[in-house]
Formats: sequence, structure tokens, C-alpha cells
Amino acid sequence: MLFNHINMKHFIATIIIIATMTSCASSRIVLSDNANLDKYKYVIFGNETTGDRELDDVMMEIRNLISRTSLKVLPASDATKIISCSDSILTPNINVNTEKWDGGHTYITITFYDYANNHPIAVVKGSGIGLSLRHDQNIALGRIRKNLHRLFNTAK
Repeated sequence: MLFNHINMKHFIATIIIIATMTSCASSRIVLSDNANLDKYKYVIFGNETTGDRELDDVMMEIRNLISRTSLKVLPASDATKIISCSDSILTPNINVNTEKWDGGHTYITITFYDYANNHPIAVVKGSGIGLSLRHDQNIALGRIRKNLHRLFNTAK
């Protein structure tokens, strides 16, 4: 009987460790009806903010991920290029939300808007739950990376 009791404690401890070490991720892509992503060749970054300056590093990582897609980054100051190809430009609105308490959870949402008419074209979401705040963020960034690759057929 003592042997079974010790094995049961070991089994429960193992289950708790496995449950603690696992992580969870989710992601989603939603396209606007009649969206033709092939026509978009450029991206212009605006002044996206999260409200939490602690997340500026994550914002920069997301911008870098978008820059590595097939979209070419245009500076907002390049007015002649913008005017000549405004119908093929996307601009992202990036939102990062990290719950620091209750086990943590990081949510990233990128909404791509048509630069010419400000209509939403695509929404890319990624989230992660891990062992630490940074682990949560890395999981969510990984999901965003995969979704951007799927959405824009990245070559990099």
C-alpha cells in the first residue's frame, strides 16, 4: 500500500510539472470580403502605440516581421511614390496586450488597412501563454510570424 501511495504522489507531481511546462498558442487570419492581397505591394508604418511603453520592444519586433514579408516598406515622407501607387499600399494598426498577472497571456492583433481608403483588408492575430512574460510574447510573435508568412507569402 505504501508503494502505491508513493507512486501516486510521483504521478501527480509529474502531471503538475508537465502541465506547468506546456504552453498554449492560438492564431487567426480574417480577410475582408473581396480582398485582393495580390494588389498590395507596399506598407507604410504609422504611429502605432500600445499605451504601454514596456511593450515597445514587441512593437519593434512586429514591425521587423512585417518588413520581412513581400511588402516593401515605404517611408511616409516619400510623397511622390505614395501618390503614384496609393492603391497598392497597406498600413498596419498593431495592438499588443500583455496580461502580467494571473499566469500571463500575450495577445497581438495587426489590422491592415488600405492606405487610400482606410478600409480594413486583413486582421492577423496571435496569442501565447507560457512560463514567463517573455515566453508568452515569444509564443505570440511566433504565431504572428507564421500568419504573416501565410498571408503575404514571404520570401525571406
